[in-house]
Amino acid sequence: MINEVPYDSTNSVNPWLMERNNNLAISDEQGNKLTAAYIWSKCGQDREDLVRYVFNYYRKRGFPYSGLSDSDLLKKFNKLKEKNPDDVVNEEGHIKNTSSLGNDIYKNFVWEKYFLVTGGATISVIEVFNDDELLLNVIKNRMGYCITKEDGEERPYIFSITDGMILQGIRSTGYGYNASLFKPVVAKYLYKHYAVEKVLDFSAGWGARALACMSLDLEYYGIDPLTFNEINNMMKFFGGKGRVVEGCSEDSSSYKDIPVVDCVMSCPPYFNLEIYSGEESQSINRYKEYQDWLNIYWSNTVINCLSRLKEDGYFIVVLKDQVKKYNLAEDMISICEKSGLKIKEQIYYKTLNSHLSGKKKSNKKQKNSEVVFIFCKK
Repeated sequence: MINEVPYDSTNSVNPWLMERNNNLAISDEQGNKLTAAYIWSKCGQDREDLVRYVFNYYRKRGFPYSGLSDSDLLKKFNKLKEKNPDDVVNEEGHIKNTSSLGNDIYKNFVWEKYFLVTGGATISVIEVFNDDELLLNVIKNRMGYCITKEDGEERPYIFSITDGMILQGIRSTGYGYNASLFKPVVAKYLYKHYAVEKVLDFSAGWGARALACMSLDLEYYGIDPLTFNEINNMMKFFGGKGRVVEGCSEDSSSYKDIPVVDCVMSCPPYFNLEIYSGEESQSINRYKEYQDWLNIYWSNTVINCLSRLKEDGYFIVVLKDQVKKYNLAEDMISICEKSGLKIKEQIYYKTLNSHLSGKKKSNKKQKNSEVVFIFCKK
């Protein structure tokens, strides 16, 4: 709920000032950086004028994402290469799915499609930004028109105004959908742990698993109807081995140029949880009924992948226990087993803000938790 007037020194005390990335904060007309402390110093009409200034700035500036320079991409990629993936597993053997290392690399290549994802009744980040009323509310949310109880006490909270903070505000307010992200370090761990050399990813997605393959100098073959061009551009930039083909994983024709691999690994779409685009190539647009999605999309995808997986190869998927009223993991596993796969291992996520649910997880498997299932081809 956005307050009509800002919380400031005239109507509140003890603010929660979020001073983040002040060096990236935009400046007002006088050249003052819009840090949280500076925004707090503006009371009443002055704060309202500042809100309008920020709104006009972004209407002129355009969508607040400019990407990374080539040199920054290479620096971040080298950090991912040097990262020890074993660090993502705790003493209990659960994955600590918290590292964001590499996320900004692949988002750099797919951002125009990533920020258009919707889920349920929530519109995309780009759609929120383009809506004047919603954008104004997001700016107010960042500039002290709301309260928080982060330390147990109700206090107004203010953030330094950066491009990243506007994007965060669009998602934090619940206006824009927070699209799922796979963690490259998690993929890197799984590739290394099972000593794979050649990977097939039937749902290449945003490119996280392709990036992890490149960090280990592995061969990567992906299939995706939406992001094949963008991921191929990323692979070309970093000199990756392999390619991503345009296609749908349930269509056997998509596999004609893909070699035999020793590992299939992906994070499949979870039926209708996320809407990636309105194109007919998307599985949810092809199969609107759950049983059709299972029996056609998922069953054919598994069969097609097995045609490219060597004997004793690994079939690794991240599944969500339940999506809305559907027992998703149970149903998808059943099809895997009927197709000739045998569960070898399950690895649970420990504590994280789930990349789909946004809820904290404990060490124990919960109703809506995500689990890595490792199958072997019998």
